[in-house]
Amino acid sequence: MNPNRLAIGAAFATAAFAAVTPAAIEARGDVALSQVAADLGYTYAYLGAEDAVSLARPGVTVLVRPGERLFDVNDRTEAMDGAAPRFSRNDLYVSEQFVARLKAIAARYAIPAVSGRSLVIAAPGMPQIPYITGPISSLDVRQIGGTQEVEVSGKAPAPNLPITLMLVGTFSSEVPDTVLSRRQVLTDADGRFHASVSVAPGFFRGAYLTLVASSVPGVASASLRFEVKAPNGAISVPAEQTPRSIQ
Repeated sequence: MNPNRLAIGAAFATAAFAAVTPAAIEARGDVALSQVAADLGYTYAYLGAEDAVSLARPGVTVLVRPGERLFDVNDRTEAMDGAAPRFSRNDLYVSEQFVARLKAIAARYAIPAVSGRSLVIAAPGMPQIPYITGPISSLDVRQIGGTQEVEVSGKAPAPNLPITLMLVGTFSSEVPDTVLSRRQVLTDADGRFHASVSVAPGFFRGAYLTLVASSVPGVASASLRFEVKAPNGAISVPAEQTPRSIQ
């Protein structure tokens, strides 16, 4: 092979890599998303099942993916201004335009307070709460009869703590796991949480669904897998029975 071609190929590869190096990111003015989350009062978490970063506040969850300008706000998909997020140094780096967008989203969702203090930073410069540690425990998932919903309950190590409930579907050995839904609830005065979660669109009978409960950094998440069954179980409805005339 022509050595000049090898040299040219190496040069192009080096140039392509340089475009996403830390120096290039800093020169473009991008900001580390973990720092943005801390400043604006979002809970920052990496979701391995989706290769995405979740930014959560009570009432809202923002999902950001590396290399994509589309991002999720609860159950809506929106497009961001500026460059797409880039991964570097174990973090996502986002544009100043997207930081402004996150500020606007945060302003729409007030953070409830307990005993005169909030669980996360309500605005830049406000004091943070003490670091909370401990696991989410007693996680229980029960299918609600006659519906396409499950009842979820559990316990966390503190009251008024945001809990993100994510439902993941496993439908086949040949199909990757799919995130079906995501919602957020708050723990009560005893640190317990309760919620009804729809299994939509994972109505496939015999499939496995996994409920993942997570919270702020320092709180260990918990998960529970269960099988999707018919809403009314083993109830036999006359209309579903084979008529005697054709038996």
